[in-house]
Amino acid sequence: MSEKAYIFDVDESNFTQVVVENSNKLPVLVDFWADWCEPCKTMIPILHKLAEEFAGQFILAKVNADQQQNLTQQNAVKSLPTVKLIVNGEVVDEFTGGQTEAHIRAMLEPYLVRESDKIMAAAVAEYEQGHMDAAITLMKQAAESDLNNVRVQIMAMRVLLENNRKEEAAIIFGRLSEEVQKNPDIIAIQSQLEMIDKVAGVDLSALQVRITQDENDLEAREQLSAVLISQAMFEPALEQLLEIMKRDRTYNDDAGRKGLLNIFEMLGNDNPLVSTYRRRIATLMN
Repeated sequence: MSEKAYIFDVDESNFTQVVVENSNKLPVLVDFWADWCEPCKTMIPILHKLAEEFAGQFILAKVNADQQQNLTQQNAVKSLPTVKLIVNGEVVDEFTGGQTEAHIRAMLEPYLVRESDKIMAAAVAEYEQGHMDAAITLMKQAAESDLNNVRVQIMAMRVLLENNRKEEAAIIFGRLSEEVQKNPDIIAIQSQLEMIDKVAGVDLSALQVRITQDENDLEAREQLSAVLISQAMFEPALEQLLEIMKRDRTYNDDAGRKGLLNIFEMLGNDNPLVSTYRRRIATLMN
């Protein structure tokens, strides 16, 4: 039975059609629940709310575990509630027990295709053809039209920063919710925005000349790292800070090591630069 075109009660007779076949077109969120399960009662309104909000961008399939024991066993459900995200016939993510709305949004986010994604795709096509003004106009449109689509917010701000349009990037950042601002990529962009303000008026060429003339000019290296961060040139910034660490651990209260750790926080642990430079720090300290 379908409550809406995107919310279904599922049993063995329609599981293949509703879940497996539809997952080749849209993400399908399968909720295994039961009447006696208290956390299930908390989860169901959250799942319904999201299904209503996204209105067909994903399908919510509800399985009563007591009534559908074969389906429950076939899907290796051990406890309730269990929620599985199915894409192209495969489980791409899942959780058990109660979860927050924010957690479920984050799980769905990478697999939802929104109107703002389509606008951004058109913007990227313009960007790749070198039509920068048209690309930026479309990117800003995508960002303004869907504040909850973190993907388009990140892309729009990165391109604006790459093109020295900091004020426009800052406007987009200022519209984001506190929850979205906790995203690691957004944190990195926030740090970049702050660094741009910090290094305003600093002459990059002059810093490079100072270092050429005196390799031990650690103040110039520290300032240069800040300028590089403001331009999202994280690897050369890391190199400058590592060089400071090599030359003088006492400089500015161990500024080299602390600067490296700050960039690690900006980039997040999954960034390959972080693991590379953590190893280099460990080698240096040992």
